[in-house]
Amino acid sequence: MSAARAGCRLVVGPRDGLVVVGPMVDFTSALYLGPPRLQLPAGLPLTTGRPAALQEPDWHRRVAGEVARRQGLETGLLAPSTLHLFWDVLTLLPRSGVVFIDKTMYPVGQWGAARAVLRGLPVVPFSAANLPALARQLHTYRAQGRTPWLLTDGWRLNGAGPAPLARYLQLLSPDSASALLVDDTQAFGVLGARPSVRQPLGQGGGGTLPYLGVRHPQVLTITSLAKGLGVPVAVLAGSRAWLRHYEQCSTVRVHTSPVSGWHAAAAAQVLQHDARHGEAARHQLTRHIGQFRQDLQAAGLRLRGGWFPVQKLVLPRASASLGLYQLLREEGFQALLLADAARPTVPQVAFCLRADHRPADLRRLTGLLAAQARRPDWFSVSHRSTLLLP
Repeated sequence: MSAARAGCRLVVGPRDGLVVVGPMVDFTSALYLGPPRLQLPAGLPLTTGRPAALQEPDWHRRVAGEVARRQGLETGLLAPSTLHLFWDVLTLLPRSGVVFIDKTMYPVGQWGAARAVLRGLPVVPFSAANLPALARQLHTYRAQGRTPWLLTDGWRLNGAGPAPLARYLQLLSPDSASALLVDDTQAFGVLGARPSVRQPLGQGGGGTLPYLGVRHPQVLTITSLAKGLGVPVAVLAGSRAWLRHYEQCSTVRVHTSPVSGWHAAAAAQVLQHDARHGEAARHQLTRHIGQFRQDLQAAGLRLRGGWFPVQKLVLPRASASLGLYQLLREEGFQALLLADAARPTVPQVAFCLRADHRPADLRRLTGLLAAQARRPDWFSVSHRSTLLLP
């Protein structure tokens, strides 16, 4: 069975009772390149019992350094999760600091900004759609003697595109103590350098920075490998000066357990595997995205997502979204219902496309969606009920 197929579905029919239909096809997983195949070395200790600040194996640093290298940054450090890093790294802000955070940033970054609030620092939400307003706010706080940090996702799922990182750096450039802190979890392993018509995801899988051609000493990234590469471990990457400063100030590296040996070894393996086979997986993912978008656009359906594996279907009303979601479950497809900031009352039906999805499953899905689009009642709510087996 394909790794993209999971669970079983039960359909409760008005006449037939409970019927087991078969495996579900999963479009909810963000393992965009497919699940990793790991062979962890025998005898590897899970942990040394020492905090990272006291002892950290050199090979852990090499793993983090490889992630940084792919992003075009100087060096990196491993951490158990992005939450550990977001909570910790904002302690680098001076007492005169100020945090600017994209209003649509992924919640973990917002939780990290709460640490700045606890320190009594101002946290200022901004919109990437209104950069002149951001420039004015930066000027105001600089006039008060404050050092700004700017927090954003590299790939903005709500905005269906990359953040304007180069423009952010231009706005921050007068103050070398400022930093652009980027959560690049979604893009790492998927996007890469030199995107083109033939290779819209780019090459190398280094994430948003190489995708946009951005290299700058004021950039720090926090990246989980749990999406594209499938290992739940995080990396803080940036210049050697910033990382030295972080090691000196970090409390998480003193008071919490470091990354386990198993997770670090898994990260090393998936990076090696990606170096050999990642381009083929990204090409396959590109083909899936292109065919999915082509089939649905030909059926007159509106999609958001661009050349990114999270594709969102724009529907006219909430009942259409809920009805389609239910129908998909009945037909054996697990999709997502996501909130839409622009239309809070109309959820979006979304699909996480993966390199290991079977072309036949994708064709069956797009055929079902196209057939529904041709119906005059436009995704009306089904009268059947569906349950999922774990």
